Parts: sequence; C-alpha cells; structure tokens
Amino acid sequence: MSGSLFDIETLLAPLDGADGAGIDLRSDYSPTSPYQKLRDARAEARAEERALETSEESDPAVPQGWREVKRIALQCIGERSKDFEVAAWLLESLVRLDGLAGLSAGSELLTGLLDRYWEPGFPQPDEDGMDVRAAPLGGLSGEGADGTLMQPLRRLPMFRRPDGRAVGLHLWKIAEDTEAIPNEGDNKKRRKARYDAGVPEMKALENEARVEAASLRRTAQQALQAQRAWATLAAQMDARFGDLAPNTRRVSEALEQIIQIASRLIGPVAEAAPEPGGGIESMEEVTAMVEEAPAGAGAAVAVRPLRTREDAIRQLEELAEYFRRTEPHSPLAYTLTDAVRRARMPLPDLLAEVLPDNGARQAMLTMLGIRSAMDEGS
Repeated sequence: MSGSLFDIETLLAPLDGADGAGIDLRSDYSPTSPYQKLRDARAEARAEERALETSEESDPAVPQGWREVKRIALQCIGERSKDFEVAAWLLESLVRLDGLAGLSAGSELLTGLLDRYWEPGFPQPDEDGMDVRAAPLGGLSGEGADGTLMQPLRRLPMFRRPDGRAVGLHLWKIAEDTEAIPNEGDNKKRRKARYDAGVPEMKALENEARVEAASLRRTAQQALQAQRAWATLAAQMDARFGDLAPNTRRVSEALEQIIQIASRLIGPVAEAAPEPGGGIESMEEVTAMVEEAPAGAGAAVAVRPLRTREDAIRQLEELAEYFRRTEPHSPLAYTLTDAVRRARMPLPDLLAEVLPDNGARQAMLTMLGIRSAMDEGS
C-alpha cells in the first residue's frame, strides 16, 4: 500500500449485499445521481484543463473540478459501488492532484478492485462483452494516442528552475529536441528561434537538476514506487482481460524516463521507505478529503541511519529541500545546497574556489602533501 493518500483496505471493504459490490450507479438516470454528478464534474474539469493548455502559462494550475471528481469517486467506491470505471476516473484525478503518489495509490486501488470484485463489480459485461470494462481502463495510458494520464504525467515537476518554473518531461523533451537541431544553415536559424522563444538550453537544465538533486531524487523515488504499482495493475489487467487487456506502455515509458534522467544526473535512485502512520483510518476521513495538498507536497524529512558518506550528503540534500519548501525566505536552504555541491567537488577544485589566489592555493596543497595537476604535468 502507498500509505499516504487514503486507506485502500477501507475502500475495498465489501458493501451491503451478497457479493459486496454494491449497486450499479448507472441505473439511476437522474441528473443529481452520484454517477451523473461524477460524469459532469469530470467533463467540466477536462474542459477547463483544455482551456488552460491554450493559455500562456508555463505551469498551469490544476482545475479545481478534479477535486470534485476525487471526492465523489472516493465516496462512490467506499459507500455505494465497486466500479472499475469510477476507479479509472478517480485515478485521473489523483495523478493531477497528488502526482506520482496519486498514480501509486490509484493503481493499487484498481488492482484490488479487479482482484476482489472481478465477477460482481461494475459495469457488468454487456452485449459487446468486456469492452465496456476495458475501454475506461485503456483510456488511461492510451493505445494509438496519448491517454488521459499522459499530459499530467509529462508536466509533473521533476524539479524547479531558479525562477520557480517547473521542469517536467514535457519541457525536458523540448530542450532535448532543440539541442538536437543541427547548428548550421537554415537549421541554425530554427534552433536560435527556439532558444529566443524561451526554450532552455539542455546544459543549463542539467546543471539546475544537479543543484535541485533532492527534489529530483524524491521525484524519481516516487516514480519507482509508481512504476511498481502500475506494473502490478498491468499484470492484473492482463490476467483478467486476456487479449483485451488495456495497453499500459505509455505510462510505463514516462515513469522510466523520469528514473533514467535522475539516475544519469544524480546517481542511482532507490525507492524510499514508506513513512509510518500515513494512512487514513476511516471512510469519514476519506470522504472529507476536499482540501488536499497539491501534487508534490511533502512531509518533514525522515531521519535515517547514516552508513556512508553519500547517505549523509543525501540527508543534507533533503534538509535543504525541506527548508526551501517550509522557509523560502531563509538562506539556510541555499547554504545547505552549496555545502552539498562542495562536498562532491574534488579537493583541488574546492581549493580553487575557496582560495582563488594561486600562490596561497599551492602553499595549501604543499602543506597537505598534495601535488596539483599542473605540478604533475611538469
């Protein structure tokens, strides 16, 4: 279990009735029925999302309508119906509101529903067979085109630039594509036009990612957890749907890209241990979650045993990120970040930075019994 957003076991608990799956919400056609209200809330949220995509905002806000989708869907699954389509819509809202933690939690919930309520769950197969169940799940990742999870996943912040602008897979890909344009002939003009329009240079993004190593590492750790939960869901769908199993490749590839970017820039990333006591204990708490924290919001730094020098440096990175998030006015985060940067520098490079005078630096190296690269080359 993801252990952070809601108690999955509470949501999976049987409802009234012989099979525990509740009722088919689609049987109530009234405009105020839970199913119709959920459909309307989702349609409004997606319409608002499309409008925001055409704005000039580089990091558009998540439409508030997704909070209503999340609230209604949680209530429906926990109190009225074990419904696969409703769970898919819930997953759409979770990714937008809670980021990768939402992908993990939503995937685990869907896996549990498919495992425990495959026969009695809703919607029931119709004259077209299992298509009525497979379609909403297949729309998450997408088959011939991007599914409903892809845009929020690609815009999910991996880290932030010094000006606060979020850097996700979407912006990273634009920077990569621009750098790949040959710097000659007409292509040179096209390349320059992109940079003039505000596309960041790849080298700058990579340097900024290293400075924001704690944020990038945390994102990659969440991606690892989401990757595991998504793979488990994919296996469950393969087992249940057989040849009709929804395609999950696009989401898997996006998660792998995040992990690869982090691993290349800041080293291997291990999945973070779950924080204790993170679950929500009752349906009252689940259905009351209306004012959730935005995607990427974090808790206090978890103190772990320090076994290696790298463990200590990573703890400093997390402390720096904590103070940057909780005390943005304080210089402490920047001091810690700079300390981490210097901790990873070779000693001659560090001395060159703190002792710019060459004579003083050579004297220090001599006192320490270290020959500089210039001395070794002579």
